[in-house]
Amino acid sequence: MFPILAAGQPADAAALPAFLVARDGVYLRKRTLLGESQTKVSRVAHLPAEREAIDYALPPVPADVMARAVGFFRAAYRLHKTEAACLLLWRDGSFDLAVPRQRVSTVTVKFAVSDGDLPAGSRLVGTIHSHGGYGAYASSTDEDDEAGFDGLHVVVGDLDRRSIGYAAAVVVDGVRFHLPIGRLLERPRRFAEPPADWLGRVKVAPAPTRPAKRPSMADWTRRAFRPPDDVVKPTRRDLEQALERAGRLASSLGYSLSTRLEPATAPAEPEEGVHA
Repeated sequence: MFPILAAGQPADAAALPAFLVARDGVYLRKRTLLGESQTKVSRVAHLPAEREAIDYALPPVPADVMARAVGFFRAAYRLHKTEAACLLLWRDGSFDLAVPRQRVSTVTVKFAVSDGDLPAGSRLVGTIHSHGGYGAYASSTDEDDEAGFDGLHVVVGDLDRRSIGYAAAVVVDGVRFHLPIGRLLERPRRFAEPPADWLGRVKVAPAPTRPAKRPSMADWTRRAFRPPDDVVKPTRRDLEQALERAGRLASSLGYSLSTRLEPATAPAEPEEGVHA
């Protein structure tokens, strides 16, 4: 096995070849008759393959803790028809909850956490948030928010139905591990009503203001100007958000919407003198 060096660490020629571990990946540094080289490697041929994995060490979130979380979500949904969120804590060898101050809407929940917001002796190990009347799944926004937060992340949905929906994943270094739901949480049979101060921390976000009306294509044509690209060229993010809204609408109607994006390529232009 070649030695392993950290980026920026000098290497004695006698130690080469060696692997150099850098922020952007692994490099192989070696010396040959051609000189000393450093090349980025994506695989090491003489070593066995590995895979991403997790040996999850915490117990399932108990039913009584989930009962408190879901009871809070149901109460917030009755009041505001919105999402809501709890922080999942680990304290004295068991799970507990904390509710941060949050701004909510029918499709979002935003909060910030500082050290003073957590009870003494507790560690933040994840989140639980609701999707209101929509299904339980991690949206692309959820995945983006959780990518930098190592922990157990739970989504609770279908709050307006008799059967509550649950989804959960363990996230480490942006990688999502989907373990069996029973390994991560216990489903509660009854729900606990939340303390009044929990609901007091939930504020409905003001409705977004409508942007000034942008000229339509017809307006630009009448003015004999070429329209800017952002008028006629949506972004990939615009598409993902539209698909996310469509998925939630389908879920509220009892359907599962499956989408698959395939790059579209224009047909090749026939060569001169060649007929298609």
